Amino acid sequence: MKKLLAITASAVVLMGATAVLTGPASAKTFKLGLTAPFTGPFAVWGKQFQQSVEAFQAANGDSVNGNKVEIVYRDAGGPNPAKSKQLAEELVLREKVDMLVGYAFTPNAMAVGKVATQSKTPVIIMNAATGRITRGSEYYVRVSMTLPQMVSPMGPWAVKHGIKSAYVLVSDYAPGHDAEVFFAKNFEKAGGKIVGGARMPLSTTDFSVYVEKALQAKPDALYMFMPAGAPSIAFVNTYAERGLKKAGIKLLGSGETQELFLPNFSDDVIGTFTSFHYTETNNRPQNKALWAALRKTAGPKAVPDIATLAAWDGMTLIYRALKKLGPDAKGMDYVNFMKGQKLESARGPIVIDPDEREVIQNIYIREVRKVNGKLVNVDIETIPMVKDPWKLENPK
Repeated sequence: MKKLLAITASAVVLMGATAVLTGPASAKTFKLGLTAPFTGPFAVWGKQFQQSVEAFQAANGDSVNGNKVEIVYRDAGGPNPAKSKQLAEELVLREKVDMLVGYAFTPNAMAVGKVATQSKTPVIIMNAATGRITRGSEYYVRVSMTLPQMVSPMGPWAVKHGIKSAYVLVSDYAPGHDAEVFFAKNFEKAGGKIVGGARMPLSTTDFSVYVEKALQAKPDALYMFMPAGAPSIAFVNTYAERGLKKAGIKLLGSGETQELFLPNFSDDVIGTFTSFHYTETNNRPQNKALWAALRKTAGPKAVPDIATLAAWDGMTLIYRALKKLGPDAKGMDYVNFMKGQKLESARGPIVIDPDEREVIQNIYIREVRKVNGKLVNVDIETIPMVKDPWKLENPK
């Protein structure tokens, strides 16, 4: 009997040891290094990314199959490629992150390509929108949009709706250049005529001279591209004050009228047409769920934007890959899994292009209207499943 008890006790000890080895020891913390501006004039990007990640984890849990997903945040402060590369190296070498995510600006995203390739670390781009970025490393996967993808449909739409001439004003930086080129190219291809334009310094706050020249050119429409927020609000005010709206010159754009900033516009913004990949007031169940989750964690006044959207979709893709492959797969295994993935996003259906690791998605033509006393973007046309035009024009 004593011998039997001894054997039983030994078995219990052995089972306990096995449980320690195969239970908790088999679980792993899967780390994501999220880099974005959290301070300075562009801090809204970091805030929206973080709020979205927190809302996503509150709704979906902070672990996948028992493996905790931890987010390590780093502040890039703004467009700063040198700092972004430094932070990526720190996140990979010191923090041992499994993926790099975030990146609001093109130069910051492009700066981490070599780090990603050398360390074999996937990079999930949640904004930076210049077309060529994903060609910089086979470890890039983008869930946001590209500028050419977003602006190209506006030209043909404008011509189709009676706009035959346009004046183009854009901020003088890489995304502005993309917007200028791809709007003009597709507008003229559809039969329209560009009658003038200018690239405005990114620091411009007084748009009077530029808008006055546009008025003198007497176009059917003025096409704008600039960072959303204070610049676009000032621009629309100038457009109205200088008499372009009164003269019947239509205002066209892309992301300048995002829901997050619309309360700060005057009613002069009503009638502005934009092409964009996400209309915040759409009625899709996924969008309603995003709003509800965000407001549950970030407060009743929280409003999703494209940063919120991309962070949510990026986390969805990461959780899906982690569930399928576990926490110990190679970096390229995660990238290969993400190729061709389809998501029902709050924006509409999206697909990760298996050849380019680029998002394919609907682009919506929207009009700013006043509904129940509130300025909102209203979808008036859908251009389905648009691929990045830059890549189509520049095959590998």
